[in-house]
Amino acid sequence: MRAIIAALLGLAAATQVHADSAIDRQQRELGVLRQGWYQQTPPAADYKATRPGSLRDSGQDGVGLLLHNVDMYFQDGIGFHSPELKGWLVPLKAGEPVDFDRPQDMRIEVSEGEVILSPEQLSNLFNQHILAYPESMLRDFSLSVDGDRLLVSGEVQPLGIGPWLPLRLSGTVKLDGDNLDYRPDSVKVLGVPSYGAMSLVGLRLDSLVSLERPGAKLEDNVMHLNYHKVFPLVGIDGQVESSWLDAKGLHLKFARKPGAQALAFAPPLQAGPSYIWLQSGDLKIFEILITYSQVLLKAEQPDQPLAFNLKDYRKVLASGITQVNEDGTFFMRVPPAGPAGGVRLVSSGNGSSR
Repeated sequence: MRAIIAALLGLAAATQVHADSAIDRQQRELGVLRQGWYQQTPPAADYKATRPGSLRDSGQDGVGLLLHNVDMYFQDGIGFHSPELKGWLVPLKAGEPVDFDRPQDMRIEVSEGEVILSPEQLSNLFNQHILAYPESMLRDFSLSVDGDRLLVSGEVQPLGIGPWLPLRLSGTVKLDGDNLDYRPDSVKVLGVPSYGAMSLVGLRLDSLVSLERPGAKLEDNVMHLNYHKVFPLVGIDGQVESSWLDAKGLHLKFARKPGAQALAFAPPLQAGPSYIWLQSGDLKIFEILITYSQVLLKAEQPDQPLAFNLKDYRKVLASGITQVNEDGTFFMRVPPAGPAGGVRLVSSGNGSSR
């Protein structure tokens, strides 16, 4: 009996040693993984942390941003398509994470890339934002492109008095510093009492209507759109070096500052043809703080661009599938947009923070 008890005690001790060694091995492996989780890899070598890093604060202000074949929306249908764009999401208050629940407290610093506003997106920008105030004398804009000309049809209430009348504009868009200037050289108001149709060539448009909104101003016969300020929620920094119109819409090409190096991003191999990659810095999503960010938002369907709406990001991401890889990367597959910019509901996975 004593021999049996001694054997059992020995087996128990050996089992405990084995368990301890397994725990030690797991802790060693976890330690190696943690070194990767809390390693800062900003896409610019000269983008330094402004304070000592910790588990809850990487010490870096801003998150590296890479868009690749993405439909980016700020709210509702207001946004653009980007074949590729590189830059930063930067909090307005130093020391704070980039919080997707407070987009008004961040700005986008574009280093380089291109965005395209389709005629529909341009129409949405006017109808849902620029002209969306009670005293507006312009409404119901529909924009289209004919060669290098931008055509506008809508309604005008001259001087804010009387009935709404059909309006037709035709002109070019020229880049002038921080402004995109729409210069209509054909202005027609239809259905003017006693006159039928009236061509207002030579008559200043601002003598009929007034328009002065954040990022948009009508002056003489020119509508100035400041691309830094005209979009809702988020300001955009960066320099547009050229713009042009074609069948796709209005193209804006951002260029790097003279002497600046290209940002170097390292998205995962499974990123696919359409994705948003967020690299380094601190990000807050769904009240989860992600430090030393490695976050991939990927289109679920490879044949459709990722559609991401910043204001309604919770609805967009909650309808997808989320996982956290061993290297600390948050990996989110986003379903395609449904009717009216909505999302198609699918089962969702679990997410966690480091």
